Amino acid sequence: MKQVTVLVTVFVFTWLFCSCGEQPAGEIVTSDEVMMDTLALVITDTIGVFTGDSTLEFGTLMKVRIGDQGDIFALDGMKAVISVFSPEGELIRTIGRKGSGPGEFQYPAGFAFLHDGGLVVNDFGGHTISFFDSSFTYESCIAGFNPVAPVELTTGPGNTFVGGCMDLQRGGEGYFGTSFLGRYTDEGMDPELVYRSYPLVIEVRGEGDDMNVNVQNADCVWESDADGTVYFALRSDSTYCVELFGPDGSVTVIAEKEWERIAKTPEELAEGVLAEGLSRTDEGATTVRREEVEDINPYHVAIVTLSVDDEGDVWVGQGYTSTPTFEVYDSHGTLLRIVTIPELEGVRGLRFCFKGGMLAYDYAPLDYAKIYMLEYD
Repeated sequence: MKQVTVLVTVFVFTWLFCSCGEQPAGEIVTSDEVMMDTLALVITDTIGVFTGDSTLEFGTLMKVRIGDQGDIFALDGMKAVISVFSPEGELIRTIGRKGSGPGEFQYPAGFAFLHDGGLVVNDFGGHTISFFDSSFTYESCIAGFNPVAPVELTTGPGNTFVGGCMDLQRGGEGYFGTSFLGRYTDEGMDPELVYRSYPLVIEVRGEGDDMNVNVQNADCVWESDADGTVYFALRSDSTYCVELFGPDGSVTVIAEKEWERIAKTPEELAEGVLAEGLSRTDEGATTVRREEVEDINPYHVAIVTLSVDDEGDVWVGQGYTSTPTFEVYDSHGTLLRIVTIPELEGVRGLRFCFKGGMLAYDYAPLDYAKIYMLEYD
């Protein structure tokens, strides 16, 4: 029987291990070429243990966010559950569990809060989007996305959500398609608005009964504010640009500057890259893979993360420093401040949340996954 395996590499899940090695020396120059004071964040507490309390042992921390009441929602892809902690780190409840039934997940990879108080969850392994009401009780799902359901979900305007997805098709001349950032409702698989789209990079290996289709999408990051305004950036080693998408899809460039490539050291290249992807056969069998692969990009990306705080300011994570460093802009593109987290120097695979509070978490931990609570020094 013919077996066609589609391997989807979702680059919004690909994070560089750029934690060690010599880094560029000197002061940080802002987009306005003005020197600014640098503020520092410190760690006040952590959530997570290596072993002991199973409620605090994380498998893979895919996304962590702070709810309206200050509770911390931590999505564990390996355990297939969202754990909700109090601000003091006590487990309050869980949402979902591993399985293929209603309200269950195979490998959840992201979630977003909805304006009606509910929750929407992406099941990367199950190809579904699930909806939970304001009490976090399962309501419904949209199933059958191919090859993946929308990923890296954020809150959209109204009661919508934003995510990255793909349109992969097969025609007489082979596979083709696009990756795109779209805005969705709970009414179906098709986005009501597409913000950005890029052609997929598709490589077919083998033929006949043994064919592998390797699909790669654009490497980009995005986040949204409380009103659903979307901020977007390509993770590029040659450009530095942050765009803002309004509710109607109109785009404004809020941060842009000349960028010269910054080479990685041999030590940095040797650390490799963490890749997460999805394999699916023509019979529907799905396998999620998470592995280190060779780093073939000799340059640092300019922008590695985007976050938005309660004031609607966007935190642009710099991709070339061993110490987490952010340029913070308002929605008009004015550079407000530079912020670093010295205590997290050398920690790889970090993601951040600055809405409802300030925290970081390990996506690719050196030892064990944990959540870091932060405040200004």
